Parts: sequence; C-alpha cells; structure tokens
Amino acid sequence: MYFAESLGLEFLAPQGAVGLLILVTGLIFSLMMFYVGYISIREMYSNESQNSRKIQILKEQKEKIARLYPQA
Repeated sequence: MYFAESLGLEFLAPQGAVGLLILVTGLIFSLMMFYVGYISIREMYSNESQNSRKIQILKEQKEKIARLYPQA
C-alpha cells in the first residue's frame, strides 16, 4: 500500500469514500446483470415449451383435417 500512499490514492481504497462507492456500484451492476441473465434464460425455455405446444396443436389440426378428407 506504500505505492498508493505515495501517489495520494488512499481515497480509492475499499475503506475510502470513492472506493466504497465503486464497490457498491459494482455490486449493484453485477446483481442487475445476473437478473437480466436469469430473465433471458427463463424466457428462452418458456419459448421452447410454447413452440412444442404449437407443434402439437398443428399436428392435431392436420390429423383432424385428414379425418375430414380421407385419402381414397
């Protein structure tokens, strides 16, 4: 810490005012990034379930149409 003291950078240390502000800002930013990642993953997997449901509905619809118009 001698080098930082010689340059007058004590205020950037974690015990200093600016250092504490940087730590808090970094923590908030990190939490926001984790939240955005969580939301994007959750929506990605929900889309897969919706897509499989759409495929199932289309398959059922084709089966109903095939029953209405049987091939001779």
